[in-house]
Amino acid sequence: MKVRLLKKHSKVLLCLGLILVMMSVIAGCSQQSEGTKDVQTVLTDNKPISGESPGPDLEHLWQEYIYDGIYTIGNTWEFDSVQGIDPAAVAQFCWLKYQEEKGIADLQPENEGNLSLLFPLADAQKYAERYFNLTTLDVSKIPDYYYKPEKQAFTFTPNLEDFKPFDTIVNGWGIRLDKVVRSNDGTLTVGVEYYTDNRVGSRHTFTLKERADGSLYFVDGRREFINNHLVALTGDIKEFQNIEGFSGDLQEVAIVGEAEGKLLLVYAPYNQSQSPALLLLNPNDMKVEQRVELSSRIESTEVKFSDGRWFVRFKDRVSVYSRDLEVLEEIPLPAIVAAKIEREQKYDSMGLADVYFGGYDISSDLSRIVYTDEIGVKLVTLEDGKEKLLAKTVGPKPSEPSRGALLTPSYHCFPRFVADERKVITTLTGYESTSGFTFCDLDKGTSTRVDIVIEGSLATGVIRYDTGLLFVNGYWYAESSRENNGQTDGYKTTFLDFHTGKVREIELSEPGDTGYIRFDDQSYIGRNFAAFVTSKRSGSDSINDRHYLNRIELGTLKPEQEIVSITAAAPHILGVLSDGRIVFWYQYNPAEKGICITSASSASSE
Repeated sequence: MKVRLLKKHSKVLLCLGLILVMMSVIAGCSQQSEGTKDVQTVLTDNKPISGESPGPDLEHLWQEYIYDGIYTIGNTWEFDSVQGIDPAAVAQFCWLKYQEEKGIADLQPENEGNLSLLFPLADAQKYAERYFNLTTLDVSKIPDYYYKPEKQAFTFTPNLEDFKPFDTIVNGWGIRLDKVVRSNDGTLTVGVEYYTDNRVGSRHTFTLKERADGSLYFVDGRREFINNHLVALTGDIKEFQNIEGFSGDLQEVAIVGEAEGKLLLVYAPYNQSQSPALLLLNPNDMKVEQRVELSSRIESTEVKFSDGRWFVRFKDRVSVYSRDLEVLEEIPLPAIVAAKIEREQKYDSMGLADVYFGGYDISSDLSRIVYTDEIGVKLVTLEDGKEKLLAKTVGPKPSEPSRGALLTPSYHCFPRFVADERKVITTLTGYESTSGFTFCDLDKGTSTRVDIVIEGSLATGVIRYDTGLLFVNGYWYAESSRENNGQTDGYKTTFLDFHTGKVREIELSEPGDTGYIRFDDQSYIGRNFAAFVTSKRSGSDSINDRHYLNRIELGTLKPEQEIVSITAAAPHILGVLSDGRIVFWYQYNPAEKGICITSASSASSE
């Protein structure tokens, strides 16, 4: 991972997720035949503006309103009025229109060397009134990476699309204009279809009204997803439609522990208008039994359950909760740590951090805090405020040209107490990956590096139990050359044991496909078991892809493979219970989804 991306890693992950969704859509629509398509008419008392040969009115409607709305306001799946659209999406739509009419020559960059440009709020307001009939644009809840209050301007990158496809041509979004109907009062109802895997996966309807001068403005919109019954599951599982008492996005939920038969969840929504929360879930009926909302925003990586208590690491304090979500203590951070967090992160011309903070952890007895900055890993004793350097930032090694050599400093991030809190482990940053891990032995006063390179993971940031880290189908290089030998047997599954500090290999009889980036929800390391996903992709479309859930008993590291198979939708693992039950969810689209729990492992009763 690039250090310059860590300051907003949640934003980066979301952007990465959106890019992957786009790739999936493009792959799906590429299967469609090229050429024209017909716009369907609807026989009502209203006047349809459609036909076998769409006229210029349809093309103008597509170019001026619909196409740019697909990936801006279209991301708000349902709005009964324009006030219900995400204001940032409205601003993005207006940004596209501004560029079409005026270009970007007169706009100022956000700062020197930054590709983002300042789009004045006053200009955005003019376009918002034209296209949405909005006299004011509410910017109070727009994230600061989109809007700068002190400059009264949005920050957007220029649109690189030189040409908009005609409404009669298959486009990169896999979307076709389905029907357009004009009512007697001048209202236009526009229907578009989204294609996924050569099927209509959803339909989006926009309503626009016409002014006296012939211009249009958006009124409402609704996207309907279609259950094509493509997902097939096999195995001993119990399936639920959703979690009762929870209406958020499961991508923003993490299981941080288990106590007395209940699962302990943290909800860390990306949307700033929603509150993060701690939840107690009964896995037998998938019902939320208790919930407490948090007063400040957090990442899911900043919550842990240890010694029968929740620990929530805020920027200014640590809140300690009982298992039943009662506040036990509020511990202010030491001034030396709080000051490091409050600093504005600064980067040099190469995008490398001059001022850096990589997170912190607190021991279960509330006596010590470990944190990382641009200097290294530091331990603070709360009683006397004394600070000790445990390990320095790893310097670059430009003299070593082999694969894996550091060309930039490698910073420590996500420090965590492990091995009965006798050690601290950190993730070492690298170029678009991790460059390894560091163990700091608190008893011996030594530090040891473990060279494991992974991509797409927060690594030590997602530690939930004091057991270890699992790396599935990672590529290992020859020790002599550190270079890719080109053989598939270079892919190995390994387990890093926190207590011994050793890396042990796990033999998989069915490793599945290799050579792709694996994300954190494709594996989970629990108290007694770990679970992970393997996949066998068809190479054509996702409906023929097969995914498998696998389990490992941590005492023996013996794998139990392909206990559940899923076709068409990839599973996302939420957690593993102490008896080996795996909680996971899948979603082909919002109409075809589920949350499931597997049976227990036979090893749990031995």
